[in-house]
Amino acid sequence: MTYRNSLLTIPVLIVLAGCSKDENYIHTSEEDNVSKSTADQSPLVVTSPAPFFTNLFDVSGGGWTGGDGAYSIPLPDGRILWTFGDSFLGTVNPDYSRPGTPMINNSFVIQDGDQLTTLHGGTPANPSAYVIPFGDPSHYYWPGDGTVIGNKLYMFMLRIRSTGTGGPFGFEHIGTDMAVFSLPDIQLINQYEIARTKQVLMGVSIYEEGEYIYTYGTRSTFGKNCLAARLSIYNPSAIEYWNGTNWGSEFVIDAYLKRGNGENLFVSNMFSVFKRENNYHLLTQEDFLGSRIYLYTGPSPIGPWSNKIEVYDTPESGSVMWTYNASCHPHITHPTKGMLVTYSTNAQNFFDLFNDVRNYRPRFFWLNEA
Repeated sequence: MTYRNSLLTIPVLIVLAGCSKDENYIHTSEEDNVSKSTADQSPLVVTSPAPFFTNLFDVSGGGWTGGDGAYSIPLPDGRILWTFGDSFLGTVNPDYSRPGTPMINNSFVIQDGDQLTTLHGGTPANPSAYVIPFGDPSHYYWPGDGTVIGNKLYMFMLRIRSTGTGGPFGFEHIGTDMAVFSLPDIQLINQYEIARTKQVLMGVSIYEEGEYIYTYGTRSTFGKNCLAARLSIYNPSAIEYWNGTNWGSEFVIDAYLKRGNGENLFVSNMFSVFKRENNYHLLTQEDFLGSRIYLYTGPSPIGPWSNKIEVYDTPESGSVMWTYNASCHPHITHPTKGMLVTYSTNAQNFFDLFNDVRNYRPRFFWLNEA
């Protein structure tokens, strides 16, 4: 049995004050993050702020204080596991500046109601990533998507290494592994290789239906093309690949998912596939580091994807900030405002991550299909 489509409903009465602005804070406040009603773009989608989650991650110390990625996995006992890539730990000053606190390559944060608990390796004084790759010690992991099957948590982990050049983009993808954790304690019990290729990031998104878990990957050519694979919940180590016509055991590196007009579908490195009222949807931010977030509709988990509409334009994006990797969390819903969507933010000047911690935290909004 899988739990990814179980629902966490946020009561209407959970409303907290948004973050205030100050001179170091590059983001606009959450109230400014509301896109104008998308009725002028499409009558199907409306967005609104999600202040509960913005305030939930407005933490000051003792654990996670900033990061990107923001995958969420519902656990069988009602908790939510949030995973992040490069993460800051430690303390935050009252003015939201960050002292010289450590950064690690991945961290897990458990949400239990309105309480957060950070999981990391090492010690509080000398922390390390929560999950370390097997094999080459120069490699590290950024989390991909994951799910619960039976009494275990399965997570795709993107194997990365530094190149030493390219500034903030001085890294390269090596392959994808699977990490398996026991529940409810979320302890690593197994790791194994899924793919060894620099060309495809597999496991950046999953969608579950029936006995299958569909997983998606990206390949950078002239844009980020999208590929698909699937595994059975009865045998998670056996993978089938979409070859453009059907499912098979052979991986075809250019079997890209298509738009309704037959053209290749382009996505960001992190995106989401979900289903609502018999329609499949794919939500993605434009590539490369574009500000606009789009929603597609398709007849199956692999498309073809049509009816592209813009649902949001991230207000932080500009000459000093990056926004990227929007994704939705279909298991987290509001009774009137729809499902939760996140995207990552990052300051183009590394020192601005220390001037104000809020420059490196996920942003949240509700997406409602009216």
